[in-house]
Amino acid sequence: MRSLVNETGSITFGMYPDRIDHVNYEEYRLETPMGIPVPRILRQIMANQFHFTGIIGPELIIGMAVVDLKYLGNGFVYIYDRRANTMTDMRKLQAGSCGVSIDPSPDTGRSIFTSPSLVIKLNQDRISARGEGFDISATLDLSGTHPLRICSRAGYRGWVYTQKTTPVPLTGSVRLRDRSWDIASPSYMALIDWTCGYMRRQTFWNWASTACTLPDGRSLGWNFSCGVNETSFTENAFWVDSAMTKVDTVNFVFEPNDLMRPWHITSCDQKVDLTFHPASRRGEKISALVLSSRFTQLLGVFEGTLRCDDASEIVVKDCPGFAEDHYAKW
Repeated sequence: MRSLVNETGSITFGMYPDRIDHVNYEEYRLETPMGIPVPRILRQIMANQFHFTGIIGPELIIGMAVVDLKYLGNGFVYIYDRRANTMTDMRKLQAGSCGVSIDPSPDTGRSIFTSPSLVIKLNQDRISARGEGFDISATLDLSGTHPLRICSRAGYRGWVYTQKTTPVPLTGSVRLRDRSWDIASPSYMALIDWTCGYMRRQTFWNWASTACTLPDGRSLGWNFSCGVNETSFTENAFWVDSAMTKVDTVNFVFEPNDLMRPWHITSCDQKVDLTFHPASRRGEKISALVLSSRFTQLLGVFEGTLRCDDASEIVVKDCPGFAEDHYAKW
């Protein structure tokens, strides 16, 4: 079993070509900026974890997540009907970690959020969510995927390990009130974002991602971000038929007071030139003692070009996906 934190309590930062079996954050030799060791009991409650899975297709875009901040748990599921342009949003906050668990094994563990009104279960090969008026169940096929795994510094002594997996074939079903859909690849594809670490006390990020099938039958997925996970390394990449093209830093240009206007997303290495056209949004603002969050996730379509390492270009047109603007004080 390969653990992220070694026997000396430290981490080798960078990209990992092989699987990390155990993100053993409690074993990290965490110190304050002034060099005072942080006791283990505090290390246990200072780590943040979240697990997000998205499903994207011609009729529906679905997002679901389990978030464990140790002193607060959050679970949400939303179903966006693209044709009707309607959003169904279910979310729940719970004090402490009661009913919330994320195993520290991104490839084999499971993430669970349970409450009387909302239940979310995210395994690597199977996902499900149910609540009042809806039920989602799907099986994921990760056999041909090649996740991006990186660990980068966060602040003076913190770090973040993140694992991005896209595109992921799937098959399953969705029921929403009196309607139901079968969801299966290649029309529908999934993406997974698994993150854990000692993050900055205050942070922000912009993010864009998709998982889809191109008109010529090739699969396409990407993960682009700025604001986090870019200290010496970045979490930016795109995949065409599971072949990953690594991307350098990415810039997001948008109107912060009108997020529904088009976004322009480019990379400094000129591999990415995309425009995102929002169609719907979900968000929340939380201000609760030590916690603040201003979160907006947008659903829409991308157009533009991607340039692969061999200089070939991928033309992107009417590609559905996610974009996000998020400020957080953990």
